[in-house]
Order: sequence, then C-alpha cells, then structure tokens
Amino acid sequence: MPGHVDRARAAGMMQQAGIDALLVVSPEVFHWATGAPAGVAAGWRRLGAAMAVIPADPGQPVGAVASDLFAPGAQAAGCSPLRTHPIWPEALSLRAAMRDGASAAELVAAATADRPPGFSRPATFDRAAALAQLRALLADQRLATARIGVELSSVPAADLPALEAAIAPARILDASALIDRLRSFKSPGEIALLRQAGAITEAALAALIPAIREGATRAGLGRHFLDLVQQHAAGATAPLTAWEYVGFGTSPWSSPGTLARGDVVKVDVGAVVGGYSADLARTFTLGPARRLAREVFAPLLDAFEAGRALFRPGTELANIHATCLRTVQAAGFPSYARGHFGHGLGASLWAEEFPFTAADSDVVLEPGMVMAFELPWYLDGIGGFIVEDMLLITETGAETMAGATLPHGLVEL
Repeated sequence: MPGHVDRARAAGMMQQAGIDALLVVSPEVFHWATGAPAGVAAGWRRLGAAMAVIPADPGQPVGAVASDLFAPGAQAAGCSPLRTHPIWPEALSLRAAMRDGASAAELVAAATADRPPGFSRPATFDRAAALAQLRALLADQRLATARIGVELSSVPAADLPALEAAIAPARILDASALIDRLRSFKSPGEIALLRQAGAITEAALAALIPAIREGATRAGLGRHFLDLVQQHAAGATAPLTAWEYVGFGTSPWSSPGTLARGDVVKVDVGAVVGGYSADLARTFTLGPARRLAREVFAPLLDAFEAGRALFRPGTELANIHATCLRTVQAAGFPSYARGHFGHGLGASLWAEEFPFTAADSDVVLEPGMVMAFELPWYLDGIGGFIVEDMLLITETGAETMAGATLPHGLVEL
C-alpha cells in the first residue's frame, strides 16, 4: 500500500483493543491510511467525503469510499475494495470515448452512458449516499457485523447517529487514541517529508537573520520568512506551504511599531511539505541583551539541554517534562508552569499533534517518532522566549532534523 500505516503494528494494537477494523474519516488520516488525497469535498470536514477502512488482518488491503472526482487517486493507491459517490463538479474523462469526427455531445454521451436515469449531482456531497457506500464496503470486506474502531474525534456530533444507523449491526468503538498512537510512528515516506520540511525551515530561518534589523516590522519579517521558504524549496517533492510566529519587543503577542535596539525577537516557524509540518524556533536580541532577558533565557537553555539529553528510546515523555520543569524552577522561578515541552510532528490541522511531552503522558519514546522539543516562556513586559528543535528518535538516540546549524543561545544581532 502507498499509505503510511504500519499494518503489523496496527494489527497488534487492534487485537489488544478487541477491534476488527479501523474506520478513518478526517482528510489527513485518510491520506495517511491510503496514500490518496481525500479530495475537495473533505474541506467541509463533515462525515462521508472520504473514508478508509483498515482491516485488522494485515493481509487484507485498505478499502475506501471516495468521491467520483478523486476515485482515480484512490484506485492508483491500491484501495480495494473501492466504492465511490458523486460530488458537485461535473468533471468527466473522455479519453476512452475519443474518436475522430465525434462531436462533443457524442463524446459526453458515451462517457455517461452508464449513469442511472435521473442522475443528478448534490450541492456539495450527499452524506447518505456516501454512508450507503460505506455499508457496502464493509460488506465487501466481510465486516458487516464487526467491531469497528472509529476516528470519533473527527466525526461531528451531527453526523454520528447517521453513521451508527448506516453500519448497524456493526458495533462502533472509539479508536481515536489508538489511531493517534499508531500515527505517532512515522513511515520512511513520512520521515522523508518531515526531513525536507525541516531542512527548508532551517535554511529559511538562517536566511531571515540578516533581515532582523532596526526598523523592521513584524509583518515584514513574517512575509520575508514565507518568501524565503519558497526560495529554499528546491528539495521539496510535494506541495509546499509555511507558517510563522515572529514577534519582538516587550510584548510577546502584539509586536507594535518597529524593531529597536534591545528588543527580544522570537522566531517560531515551519515549512509544510505535503501536509507534513516542521517546527523550529530561536530567540534573538537586537544588540546586547538586557539583564532581564538574560535572566529569563538562561534557565530555559539549561532546561533545554537537560531535556535534550533524555531523547532516546525508552525515555518516558513525562520524565522529560519533569526534568525541564524542575530545571527552570530551581533557577529561581518556582512558579514556572508549562503544560508541555513539545509534541509530535506530522500531518494534522496544525503543527502540534500527539504525543505531547507532558506530565500526564504515558508515552515512551521509540524509534520512528518525530518530535518537536521546545522550551518557551512568554512574559509581557520583557518579551517572548523560545528554543526549539525537531528530533527523530533513532535506535541509539535522537537525530536533530532541524536546528543543528543554528545556535541555541540568546543570539545578539
């Protein structure tokens, strides 16, 4: 399968949970499961536009329900069985019907000859039609009465009763957490996309530094970073976008006016390749750092270094959180409190996804995980501070995927 699912790992997790198959419904998880785009109808994030069923038996292929416009992508990805439903665009392939001398009307008539009488297209997509195809798909896969683990975190409450009715007597179980854990282990293809995103981000951030000068505006620096991402996009093998949180001055949020000497500059940025987001951050000062800035940043860097040393297989994320928190608090800031010191990276609604380096995490690091590790602090009146790298957990430790060439300290420009 061209998708990114580790079928052996999925089989073990489903067996442990007592699940016969997984049903995934969000656009990014559909793509993860199948390797095919979910399509434009998924933009409404309502149930039915694109759905994939991953059987617990790794010998059985991933099945899918896709819109007719995007069915060729799912077919090319090897989805089997594949069921389709119509969406609003009238987009036909006439290639099989092409012949010399034929009129456009004759070609269209030939391409639509198998349409049932009264065929019409919905305004967007027809949830009932899509769910009817899901029911047929489960029957095709011999899962009509199975225990189906569903990505319920992505099923709108308004759509859940229709889903339950459509697949009855199959039983629905919430598999949202199981899917999150399964997705936290990246395939070689996902790692390649994240590596590209990290390299582009690091190069663009380094190229941004000369522009961090007196008189610069927040909007100008942000736009410049986004432009630099495109300029350093030579290694991208998939669609490229980017995001940026650049801020400066004593307010970590508003960044009013123009950059002045003594200002703290926080740069938290990421390129996104094929939906997979990097996450990298550094803190600068324009000219010598003021005393308060140095006092704040020093324990953050100490905590970052202490936590970074723990990134290796077998380490509990809760232990990294405790180490970072303890380090900052012991430096004279006993009230310092932060909910997490990093997160997984992949293809989600934004850059942060499961697992989180948090006090209540039960996750243990394993090879194949990609994590953002960060030490931020936002102090209105002094400024915003952060140091963050992007890490790939390996068999022996952790590889820095983004950040290795950039100083971690409070850099004076």
